Amino acid sequence: MKKNVDLRIVASLVAIALGLAGSYLPSRGGPTATLSHNYPAQVCPAISAAGTTTFYLPATKLGVRAVDRKSTSFAVSSRSAIPSRGNPILVDSNAGISLSSSSLPGSGIAVVPCSPGSPDEWFVGGSGGLTSKGTLYLANSGLSESTVDIYAFTSKVALAVHSVKVKANSAATLPLDALAPGEENMALHIITRTGRISSFVLDQRAKGLHALGLDFVKPSSTPAKDLFISALYPHNGDKSSVINSLRLLVPGALDATLRVEAISADGKFIPVGFDGLSVKHGQVVTIPLKNLTTTGPFGLHIQSDQPIVASALTTIGSSDFAWAAPSPALADTSMNFGGATPVICALGTEIRFTLSGKYSNGKSFSQTITGSDIAIWAPKIGVNSLRFTVPRGSRTYVGALVTGGGLTYLPVAPGVSVENTALPFNDVHTLTH
Repeated sequence: MKKNVDLRIVASLVAIALGLAGSYLPSRGGPTATLSHNYPAQVCPAISAAGTTTFYLPATKLGVRAVDRKSTSFAVSSRSAIPSRGNPILVDSNAGISLSSSSLPGSGIAVVPCSPGSPDEWFVGGSGGLTSKGTLYLANSGLSESTVDIYAFTSKVALAVHSVKVKANSAATLPLDALAPGEENMALHIITRTGRISSFVLDQRAKGLHALGLDFVKPSSTPAKDLFISALYPHNGDKSSVINSLRLLVPGALDATLRVEAISADGKFIPVGFDGLSVKHGQVVTIPLKNLTTTGPFGLHIQSDQPIVASALTTIGSSDFAWAAPSPALADTSMNFGGATPVICALGTEIRFTLSGKYSNGKSFSQTITGSDIAIWAPKIGVNSLRFTVPRGSRTYVGALVTGGGLTYLPVAPGVSVENTALPFNDVHTLTH
């Protein structure tokens, strides 16, 4: 009898030991952690009280609050188009792109994607010259003070760093002509040291009482050797008042050699002087595309042996201008064009994506866009919601050209990236550690 009792005790101890050991083995029945998917909130800028700004949200029933040092709570909006009351706003977590559309009497339009903020951004554009009325706009949507370092580059040299502090839940503006006095060719590198800052550059110009146009300089990603600028308004003949230019900066320690290819429905070609173009490092240059004539919208493919940042500038006589930045590869996203008629221009070796949404008359649509090198979609009536759906593995670069009261460009890319947070999966590990 005693022997049997001892055997049962031993068997029980072995079972307990095996159970504890098994709790430390990887689980085969499911994950040991789950992921929480979140999107960061986006800041939408508003220009000065002399103009008007409307915020276009990709959906209704999104939380919105002012960035005004007073309110920190969100209110759910029943509308997707919200007139500005003079302050930037913060749009709560969502997967789409919100847009800020501004205008000044006689100065055209300026549209920019709202931004969740980035610790490192480039703005290749703007002017600190005599006609400059432009500003750098820093919005701090966080609840603590932020510190920002501003590095200005000119046609001659990189200027000394300019550091500023932005109070919690507020915005600050700095004139471009104070950051690069007297400089027509400029670029800014904005680095957020602490806090959460969304940066915007509004290029506005006037001569006396005569407005010369305005547009937001679209932010550029980190310097790269291969860039696509996807949608540009064409210069289509001797009588055209349109002039397109390319602004370039090589921020590294070596000069760069570039190749620029124009891509349009007319074909692909290299403008005269842009095959083996040499650009000195540390100096901002703006080069007119004098001999580039196309019958319709076009794009640029820029290849360099050194990392560069770039943008394109389109001027229409002395009345308006627009800045375009390189587009990253397209991913699933949506936006609200507020009844505008955007021309969507896509570049890529094998172009394939789906456009769906609603026209301004309320009718729904869905269309697959395909092509090689370039594909263009131009609706005949205004568009409200517009969704881009991209097959996995596609490398397509898309931009939007918007007219109507002026000219502006938009790179089409997700304005927000999903933030993945690991959540613990409760098992024996959480009880024994």
